[in-house]
Amino acid sequence: MIRFVSAVGLLASVLVVVSVAQPRGTFTVGTATAARGHKATGTIEVPPGVDAGLSIPVAVFHGAKPGPVLALGEGEHGTEYIWIISLEELIASMNPA
Repeated sequence: MIRFVSAVGLLASVLVVVSVAQPRGTFTVGTATAARGHKATGTIEVPPGVDAGLSIPVAVFHGAKPGPVLALGEGEHGTEYIWIISLEELIASMNPA
């Protein structure tokens, strides 16, 4: 139960991970690895413990120039579809190049 609560708490509304500017060629969050100037989607895998395992969708945007990297994830409450759909549309519309 603690792992599940921690994973859900990690996604409070929208998970936003911003990295400090680093000269790296790729950036990885979970299974999503984005090369500079690209976006990638994947999951953050939470292994089973007391509760069942969980796959949390994530998108990573790595800009063409050195600077912060943005990772977005959604789905704290699986029945709140509007936020999931909104984030899917935002991800599709963003261009990190």
